[in-house]
Order: sequence, then C-alpha cells, then structure tokens
Amino acid sequence: MISFLVDKDVPEDITIIADEQGIDELISYLEGIKKDKDHMHLIIDTELDPYPLPKEVKNKVFFTKHVRLEYKPTQTWDAGGNIS
Repeated sequence: MISFLVDKDVPEDITIIADEQGIDELISYLEGIKKDKDHMHLIIDTELDPYPLPKEVKNKVFFTKHVRLEYKPTQTWDAGGNIS
C-alpha cells in the first residue's frame, strides 16, 4: 500500500507512507518511468491507498487522490524547466 499525505497548513510538506509491497510497487513505477522516459498517474483506490488517519490529525492532514510521476531530462532542469 502507498499513500501520500499532505499537511494542510504546510502543503509543501508531503509524507509518503508505504508497506513493503508499496515500496516495491513505487520502485517499479519509478524504474518504468526512467526506462520509458515517460510519466505515470497514481490514482486513489488503484495505485494509491487511503491511509487511516488518527483522529488527532484528521483536520491537519489529508491523503492525495492523484499523484503524477514524470521523467524530465537533466537539460530541462538546467534550462529552467517546463511542465506538460
């Protein structure tokens, strides 16, 4: 299982939570993106799982429902980037 958690007060703060299978899947996704020089969408209830949030953080944190993983060559980073 894989879940990406976002702090509502600090949206730049992202936590990735995964079990052994989730880590293996994430590595596989990243290796495929690297090999194909492409991108992939991770969707809730397909590749992503809702993490059970404790009551004390439910109003402070949420799990993402969509994550896009994308390959961009070093030259794109050096040139100031672009997002497609």
